[in-house]
Amino acid sequence: MVDLPHLIDGDRVIITLSPGQPIELSDLSTSFAALARIYERHYRTTGDTAPKLYVTKLETGSVILEIAPLVFAMGIPILDNTIIVADFAGRLWRGLKAFSGVAGEPPRLETPTRDDAADLREFIRPLTGKMGATLGIKHAKYESDDGVRRTVVEYDFDEAQINRAAINIDEQKRLPPPTEEELPSASALHAEVMLFLEQANRGPGKEKGRTGDRGVIPDISDKVVPVYFRKGIQGIKDQMLHGDRNPFEMVYVVTVHVTRLEGEVQAYTVADIHDSFPRPD
Repeated sequence: MVDLPHLIDGDRVIITLSPGQPIELSDLSTSFAALARIYERHYRTTGDTAPKLYVTKLETGSVILEIAPLVFAMGIPILDNTIIVADFAGRLWRGLKAFSGVAGEPPRLETPTRDDAADLREFIRPLTGKMGATLGIKHAKYESDDGVRRTVVEYDFDEAQINRAAINIDEQKRLPPPTEEELPSASALHAEVMLFLEQANRGPGKEKGRTGDRGVIPDISDKVVPVYFRKGIQGIKDQMLHGDRNPFEMVYVVTVHVTRLEGEVQAYTVADIHDSFPRPD
């Protein structure tokens, strides 16, 4: 077992590979490399060096891989924020879930990009075709006061789901890539959807460029993405942050423009706000 004792508190993604039989070392290393590629593809800020995934603990038997995104300040490793860990764990689940449905049933989640699908296929390769194989993806948090690990959310896949995902990804790879006409429009308007703010700075809302405002609209995607505000409603963000209620405990009913790239949600631009109410427990 490998451990980094100085990284006690903070968030981790815990991957449990249970093939029910020995895993070839080359398959295992390929699986881990695919995880790193998915991470670097989606969590690189323009002009910045992408944070890297590091193994903070590795247990044998079933292969239990505990990983954390680290950035370095003056040579000292620092855990990246909770939102990134949560989004990365959710991205892995959504990607595999989209491919693991029964043949003939329409996918309930948006299909990942071809690059992500190819890496997801490599990620599950050590489990494919193995009788009784299971996969677990967990977002966990170590509490700073006592070092106890608490599970935030956990996703599980069984043998049948793993094999269906592998078959469906292989089938997608055999198909020609979609034409520009077949791709979703770069920007689409969605009226009266529920926006949950997950991160916000104290400055005015931006219409473009880099922003610290981030949120999620479950009706569109589980992904946490940048949130922008149309120039004519810049005061809306100020009302959100300086009202009587904590903005992170509220739901905002908004009309938004959704920006996508290759079908993947990239950002929301709030065009209007219609209502707000406390988040349900």
